[in-house]
Amino acid sequence: LMVAAVASITVNATGPNRQDILSYTTGKAIFVIVVLNAGIAAWTEHKAGDALEALSKMTQASIYVLRDGQEVKVDVPAVVRGDVVVLGTGDVVPADIRLIEADDVKVSEMALTGEPDDVAKTAKL
Repeated sequence: LMVAAVASITVNATGPNRQDILSYTTGKAIFVIVVLNAGIAAWTEHKAGDALEALSKMTQASIYVLRDGQEVKVDVPAVVRGDVVVLGTGDVVPADIRLIEADDVKVSEMALTGEPDDVAKTAKL
């Protein structure tokens, strides 16, 4: 579109009506619209990036684990082998875990298997 704006201005500048200021309005209008559109797109992209960053901070995954007999809230990357993970309704399972005790546990494995239905889990070995 910038090429079209330059072409329009060039054609009008070399034409018989080059002294008429109104003959340049098409080229100027295209240029203004392109610059305005680019500005709006840049602003929108900036705001979307800020929103995405805020969402990622808000959804920083943490989980409750039993350490030394006490329930402690830790970030998911800090979960280590030997931690007993305490899961509640809506919690995200932070790693491969073995259920020690479970009462009506269902897990969405859609990201893993593509199965849309929740899968029931038990503590049986």
